[in-house]
Amino acid sequence: MKVWLFLFFCFFSLGTNAVVKRHDIPPENYVLEKAPEYLIDMPHEGHGVLIDPQWVLTVAHTIFYDYVGENLKVGSKTYQIEAVHIHPDYTEPAKHLLEGDLAPLMSFFKSRSDIALIKLTLPVSDVEPINMYTGENEVGEIITVYGRGATGNGLTGEAPDTKSLRVMNQFQNIVQSAEGSWIVFTFDKPENALALEGMHGSGDSGGASVIFKEGGSFLVGLSSWQLGHGDISTFKGGLYGATAYQVRVSNYYDWISSVLGS
Repeated sequence: MKVWLFLFFCFFSLGTNAVVKRHDIPPENYVLEKAPEYLIDMPHEGHGVLIDPQWVLTVAHTIFYDYVGENLKVGSKTYQIEAVHIHPDYTEPAKHLLEGDLAPLMSFFKSRSDIALIKLTLPVSDVEPINMYTGENEVGEIITVYGRGATGNGLTGEAPDTKSLRVMNQFQNIVQSAEGSWIVFTFDKPENALALEGMHGSGDSGGASVIFKEGGSFLVGLSSWQLGHGDISTFKGGLYGATAYQVRVSNYYDWISSVLGS
């Protein structure tokens, strides 16, 4: 695994696989017995989402190396990766951004396009892909977000040593901002929070953010990064008041369509 990705997961909850929960709600209330079938575990950390019988959408920073030939389990079957398409505006952070003040790294994350498409060698036959949201009015919507890995609560933050448990959780939040590439929400304290309020955390990258309306499920976002302040060495993810950034799927609909069409 690349060194910068190790730092990325450890310090920021920015490539995420965790669900950080309210401290006053039983943790088991967030646990899912079974994940949605369109949610796919990536080869190492993070998730992808089946958006077409032969295509998986994820965040680019879950692609640690050339995944061609690697296997993905979708539903009850295993499929091989034929190709990986990373957005042309995705770049990795320079080493100097991974130390000292977080502000330059946060600006870097905000400026790039953290999204990728994975093509399978064969179409999936027994799992229904999720529909992508194509509107522009995500603000105010309640989203349900899925993740498997480290957990914690808003008082103490996430506990990285729980990541190996690989428990599937869900949480909810309300979209506060949806402009350009990003959907943004805040992990509110209990007095202002939803019943299953939460935050993505370390390892949850690519986890689906979904809205339910008109009798269907729609993919609106992919867990990507969490806003940090101060020095990288003292950052603690998953505390109340934390701000999450998720890839805004509607913003990339044309790029997704062009890759699938090609």
